[in-house]
Amino acid sequence: MGFLDNFKAAMQRGVDAANANIERQRAEQAAAAGAARPQPQAKPQPRTGHKLPEGVVMASLDDLEPIALGTNSRGQEVIMHVRGAFLAKPMGTCTLDTGAQRTEIKRIVRETLAREMAPQIESMGDLKFLMVFANRMNQTVCEALKAHGFEAAVKLPLVIRPN
Repeated sequence: MGFLDNFKAAMQRGVDAANANIERQRAEQAAAAGAARPQPQAKPQPRTGHKLPEGVVMASLDDLEPIALGTNSRGQEVIMHVRGAFLAKPMGTCTLDTGAQRTEIKRIVRETLAREMAPQIESMGDLKFLMVFANRMNQTVCEALKAHGFEAAVKLPLVIRPN
């Protein structure tokens, strides 16, 4: 039976060699695929806050008190809500901290809007008029801020809506 034993041993060595060859080919393919595929990199962390240029403050009008214009000809109390944001920077030296600058900017914006809206009290319920008026007021507010010593730009356009 020596011949059959030798034949079985040779068959087993052939099977072992074939398995080893298959494993080696799989390892080479995995290495080639890993090298061809870009390695996943760490995702960049989202920015938690936007950095403004030196000396520039952003004044958001979202928390601005509603502007009461008075009573129109129909006897309705006209109150306007304003939203938007402005970027401003003092033109000269400023002794106010950023919080006080924001407060001052909001005060100027509120006064300017109240002054400009009061003569238009009868039209303040018309949506089309409010959209055009708010668009025009963006430039007027920037000019008012400039008159008070601030370089200003619109960050978020004004949105004016009735109560």
